[in-house]
Amino acid sequence: MKSFRLFWNAVKSTRHEMWVSLQVLAATTLVLSLLLYLVEHAVQPDVFRNYWDSLLWSFMGYIGDPGEFAPYTPITFWGRMLKVCCALVNIAIFAVPAGLVASGFSDAIAEDKREKEIADYRARLGKAFRRKQDKLTKFRVVPRYVSPVDVQSMQEIDMKDIVDAVRSGNDFRMRNLASAIPQSDNPVDRLVIETIPLQGRTSYGCCINRGSRVTIVAPTAVNEVAVENFAYYLALFGEFNYISKEYEADADNPESFYLISDQESSQAMKDYLADLRSLSSGVDRWTIFLIAADSVNPEYLHFVTAVQQKLGDRQSTVIDRELFAQLYESTSRKMADNFDISAELDMRYLPVGKKNVSYLIDGGKICNAFTLRVDWKFIALDSRSIAVSYTLAVELSQILAPEKALTDSAEWKKPGNGY
Repeated sequence: MKSFRLFWNAVKSTRHEMWVSLQVLAATTLVLSLLLYLVEHAVQPDVFRNYWDSLLWSFMGYIGDPGEFAPYTPITFWGRMLKVCCALVNIAIFAVPAGLVASGFSDAIAEDKREKEIADYRARLGKAFRRKQDKLTKFRVVPRYVSPVDVQSMQEIDMKDIVDAVRSGNDFRMRNLASAIPQSDNPVDRLVIETIPLQGRTSYGCCINRGSRVTIVAPTAVNEVAVENFAYYLALFGEFNYISKEYEADADNPESFYLISDQESSQAMKDYLADLRSLSSGVDRWTIFLIAADSVNPEYLHFVTAVQQKLGDRQSTVIDRELFAQLYESTSRKMADNFDISAELDMRYLPVGKKNVSYLIDGGKICNAFTLRVDWKFIALDSRSIAVSYTLAVELSQILAPEKALTDSAEWKKPGNGY
């Protein structure tokens, strides 16, 4: 069956070329038939009575005239020359498609071989994401990213093969680490490779329902280096629900999942909003949108809850402001004491508008929602990111979901590859 599949792939891959060649050969036959009629009709008016007789003779000659529909033959010099030309076209009618299919079959075999090689490279690339022990927490975690140079040296894969392996599926993606560093620091371009969760795959990325009142959302995971890693472990450590955007439904027309201009622009967007509302609906639910900050202020944590005054229907995307105030004060103190990290509330970033996803899901009306911006340079480069993610998870769990005791899981210390 594999050989038939390869043959069919060869036919499909060359169908456009065969269609073009068929058009050329058909047009050539029509012209030759007309010329044949013009030169033979005068000497054989009963044989080549009209153009259609000439056309029939030409086409029957291609298949050997099995029914003897056109047994006559040209007798003039130019008629015989045109007969030779028709014979050459007859050869081309079979030779050209056969050559195209043969070429396509060869390409299909090479492509099949390449697919097997890429599958092997992808498996070897996955091994580059072996979970490593975090020095501060002692948990085994997936590396935030790996360098293609390290993959080349450790897995013995050429750069072209690495790129092809990344592009061939949606398990890996390439990013420029320099994008996480302020321009004032004169960052040097550096390609890195990220991997994404296998669990909870959706049309837009990932959705994991752990039955929690808290949902962590990473709407920019596809664009911002290492945000996926930080947000994923924040949700894992706290046993929270998790939603992330891992890839674009249409790479030529990227959609923002944080500032949404058209809620119904794609099926991926519809699925995202449906999952988000399903996990967020409820006055006791908390939805936290985690995205990167721009690394220019000394604060590492930025909490955004305020709503633009012109909207008028609410002042905040949080319903239980007293509980949020407790969360903010406790988290700020814990971050400052343990990691020397500052925090601020509704000062660094503008209030949310009507396009902001926390407003669109009715944060402040039917659920609690807020944005937590974490310094991008810290997320991507600081060795304490997993420890901070764990500490945040503990704070969020104790204050927002205290009914569920948070304990360290043996799963966090198991070896393995990927998320």
